[in-house]
Amino acid sequence: MRPFPLKQLRLAWHDAGTYNKNIEEWPLRGGANGSLRFEMEIKHAANAGLVNALKLLQPIKDKYSGVTYADLFQLASATAVEEAGGPKIPIKYGRVDVSEPEQCPEEGRLPGKLTVKEEISNSKKKQVW
Repeated sequence: MRPFPLKQLRLAWHDAGTYNKNIEEWPLRGGANGSLRFEMEIKHAANAGLVNALKLLQPIKDKYSGVTYADLFQLASATAVEEAGGPKIPIKYGRVDVSEPEQCPEEGRLPGKLTVKEEISNSKKKQVW
């Protein structure tokens, strides 16, 4: 697999992975909201290297300014899966971007690393595309 698909998958996951169902107010609850485009969040330790994925998508965002970053990140991820030989993932559009860096989730909101036992358990559950 080429680096581009991996970066785009990770970018979409890190944008969406901050979602917290226990927080009712948007955008405080996180989720796929385009917040990774702000320096404040892209500099979180877990997001190391994702600035490169963001730079790859910026010309597309510049050309199609009506598309939200949140939708663009998820579309790029779905496209990466398909380009890597996986299934075509249907996308629904309409995600809303946060409008300012202060709306970014605090560092540490992404789920942590799995233990070896959890990884082994999950690997037995994985579906192959």
